[in-house]
This record gives sequence, C-alpha cells and structure tokens, in this order.
Amino acid sequence: MAKVVSLDNLLASMEARRSEAAPWLSPLLGEAGEKFANLGLPNRRNEAWRYSDLAKALHETVKPEAEADTPPEFAGACVAAFENGVLIDGISSYCAMGAQSLRKILGEKDSSVASYIGKINPQHDHPIINLNTALMEEGLVLHVPKGVTLATPLHLRFNWSDIETQGADGRHLRILVVLEEGASATIFESHDGAPSFATIVAEFSLATNSKLTHVRLENFSAAARQTAATVAELGDKAIYRGFYLSQGGHFARHEALLKLAGEECFAEMDGAYLVADKRHCDNTTVVLHAAPNTASKQTFRGVLAGAGRGVYQGCVQVAQAAQKTDAKQLSRALLLSHRAEIVTKPELEIFADDVKCSHGATAGELDANALFFLRARGIPETEARAMLVEAFLGEALDMIEDADLRVPAAEMVRKWLARHAGEASHVE
Repeated sequence: MAKVVSLDNLLASMEARRSEAAPWLSPLLGEAGEKFANLGLPNRRNEAWRYSDLAKALHETVKPEAEADTPPEFAGACVAAFENGVLIDGISSYCAMGAQSLRKILGEKDSSVASYIGKINPQHDHPIINLNTALMEEGLVLHVPKGVTLATPLHLRFNWSDIETQGADGRHLRILVVLEEGASATIFESHDGAPSFATIVAEFSLATNSKLTHVRLENFSAAARQTAATVAELGDKAIYRGFYLSQGGHFARHEALLKLAGEECFAEMDGAYLVADKRHCDNTTVVLHAAPNTASKQTFRGVLAGAGRGVYQGCVQVAQAAQKTDAKQLSRALLLSHRAEIVTKPELEIFADDVKCSHGATAGELDANALFFLRARGIPETEARAMLVEAFLGEALDMIEDADLRVPAAEMVRKWLARHAGEASHVE
C-alpha cells in the first residue's frame, strides 16, 4: 500500500537535509526549501496544475499491481540502474563514460557542479523543482568535454518494485548533463514499476554547437505516482531532440522546460501517450525563445481508452529580443471511449513582432473514411480499427531518428495495444 506523503514531514526532512549538507550545498537547499514551504504541494488552485492535482493524488489510496513489465534492456548502452530510487553500482556501467554518482558529489566539501545545479534555466517558483532540490539525495552527473561525441548512449534505468523501501517522503533524484562546445550525447530514460511518490529533475546544459538526443519512456504500473521535469538551456546553434512516451499512472506528469538562449539553436519535442484504466498522464511544456533566429517544434499524439485522462499543456514564450523566431506546436488526440478525457491547452506568449508561430489541437474518434476504405477491401472492422490506431502511433514513433532507440518504444506500444485491443476495436 502506498504511503501518504505528509507536507510537515517533507519540511522536516528538508531542514534535516540542509543541516547535514556541505557548505557549498547548504544555501541552495535552504533557499529551495524556503520557496517550497511558501508554495506547498501543487493543487488545482495553481494554474499550471489546474488539471493535475498532485496534493489530492498523494492522499488517495492506490493498490499496487501484482505484476509489472520487465525493464527494457538497451544493448551497447552504459547503464545507470536505479532500483527504488537508489543507484546500484553493482549492476551499472556508467563509469565507463565518465559519469559520476551525484550522491558522492553531494557529500564532497567542495564541488565543480555547484555552478550548474539549480542554475540551468532556473525555475525559481516551481514547487516540484524546489522540492526536488531541497531533498535531492541520489542521481547522476555526466560532463562531456569540448568536441567529444559519445558513441555509446547512457541508459538511465529507473525501476520501482518495492513500495516499502521507497520512504515515507518519497524519493527525489537529480540528473545533470553538461555538454561543452561541439559535444554530443544520447540519453535514454526508462521508468518502470510503481513509485509511491518520486520526483526526478534532469538538468541539461548545451553549449555552442552541441547536440543532445533524449528519449524518455514511462512504462509505469497503474499505482505509480511520479512528477518529473526536464530543464534545458541551449547555446548558439545547439540542438535538442526529445521524444517522450508514457502510459500514465495513478499520477504521472512530465514537464519539458527549455530556454533557447543562443542564436540559431533548435529544439524539437515529440511525444505520445497511451492512457487507459483510469490512469492520468500530463505532458506540460514551456519553450522560451530568448534569442533571435531560434526555432522549436512540438508534436504530441495521445490515445485514450476506458476512463483514461490525458493532459497536454504547451506554452511557447517569445521574448522581445527573439526576432525571427519560428515555433510550431501541434497536439492530436484519439478517443477510443466516451469515458476518456483529454485536456489540451496550447499557449503563445509573443513579445516580438517578426516571428512565425503556430499551434493546433484536434481530438476525435477514428477517421470514418479511413475505416470504410479498409473495410471495403475485406479487412474485418476489429482489425481495421486496430490498424488505424497503430498507424496513428506509428507516425509518432517515426520521429525517433535512431532505429535502435525506436525498438523499445515500439515494443511498449505493441504491449499496450495488445492489452487494450478490445477498446481499440470499438468506441464504448
């Protein structure tokens, strides 16, 4: 049975954590803890959390599933294996690419990461990032030197299998990736099982001409409660390509908060979410164009069955100095049930006058004309409907450039479709 997370216990844990921290770390923890205390756990009164009430979800009783999918293996990758929020060195190989345990770094009297943690595209009033900063206890740091291309991907494997070992206040993990000028790397995240409550914050710093490929799969069990944030800042001509795939959980939210700080940098985010069984999945993005001649593109696709609930909030902000911005945003949702719910909230905040910005959102059932076309060629209705759902998701998976990275994502989609074939074959 998942534990109830107490706000008072969180604040007490923050104070204890700060009092034991190294001199370079204590002020950061104290400031984050104070801000979190003023904000509290997010709920529907917070506009950014209007459709995802974390405070309520943490006080609801959830029953863990008896079985969960086996975490994916990614051949050839260096692995950082987190079991119930703890980095297990015995089954990890991250040291081979020069990555370091954050727990060890946080225990040092002085550290070079002090100039990065909490300072990459800082989100001063973000309740979850402040909570994570004040209580971060585990994680990983990867620093890629100038001009280096990592031929091997880094697999961040998060597996949650034992609620009793996860702690009454949850687990709070931090990932830090710094790419120097001209460097490039690939990060593959997989999230499996059922965290009773977890926050995961990934900070990415991309210097001039660097490139980061980031694929993130959430294959949670129904009882999972996790909120995560990807925070990135891009320098001149830097490129970030992210793909996010989730089947939700009791409460699952991922935020991508990007700042395009250098000229001619580019960010692309593509995602898909597959939600059924009263699960909740929230994808929230904020892309800040802070420099001239920057470009961004977002495309999210959702399939909702049963009483599943999906949320997509996408905000593009264009600063006054960011002339020649080119920003595109698109959300498409496919409803397989009359009980399913989708909330879509696209936003544009533009303070420059020479820009190209667009957004679009659609939600509906399967295309009747496409269904008729298939049935007219002798394909049974059940099979035809399933083919259309698979094709809809296939367009999203095609956005993963690396064929090897596409394999685990496609396998996750295949398993979901197999479980919900009945719902895919008709509208309830």
